[in-house]
Amino acid sequence: MRYCLLALFVTQLLACASVGSIKMGPSLDVTPYALQENLAIKHWRLLGRLSVRNASESWLTKLEWRHELSVDDLTLSTSLGGVVAKLRYSNHGIVLVGADAQARRVSENELQSLLGYSPPLAQLKYWVRGLPDPNIGVRMSEQQIAGVFAFQQDGWAVKLERFAKVGEMVLPSKISLSKERLKIKLVVDEWLT
Repeated sequence: MRYCLLALFVTQLLACASVGSIKMGPSLDVTPYALQENLAIKHWRLLGRLSVRNASESWLTKLEWRHELSVDDLTLSTSLGGVVAKLRYSNHGIVLVGADAQARRVSENELQSLLGYSPPLAQLKYWVRGLPDPNIGVRMSEQQIAGVFAFQQDGWAVKLERFAKVGEMVLPSKISLSKERLKIKLVVDEWLT
C-alpha cells in the first residue's frame, strides 16, 4: 500500500493538460516560450505509466490523472486494470482510497509517513505540463541538451525528456524526477481534453 501511494503522488507531479490525443512523430523543436502556453490548459486527463524506485525497491503502475481547476484525481492500477489506490487532492485536503475501497482523509504528514517522502503535490500539475511552479523559486538548466529541458525546484530535479504534439500544444510525454535516492518516471501514453 505504501508503494502504491508513493506511485500515486509521483503521478501528481506529472499532471498534464488534456487537449487531444498524442501524435508521436519526429522529434519536436521545443522552446521555453512554447511551453509557457501550457499554463492556459486548465482541464485535462492523462493516461500513462509510472515507475518509482528508491534505494531498496521499485515498482511500476498505470496512471490515470484527471485535473480540474481545483481538484486532481489520480488512479493507480495494475497492468491488468485492477485499481490499487485512488487519490483526490485539492485545497480542501487529501482523500485516499485504498485497494479495500475505503476512503479516508489524510494529512500531508500522514501521506509522507505512508510513502516515506513528502510528495510535491502542489508542483506536479505544473511539472507534467512542462513548466516549473510559478509560485516558488526555480533553478533552470543553462542549456537544453539533446532535447531535454531540466530544472530544479523544491529539492527535486525535473527532466522533460520527450515531447509530443497534442492538438496545437506541445506537452511532455516522458518526465523524470529525482530527489535524494528516489527516482520517478512518468511516460504519458495519451493526453485528453
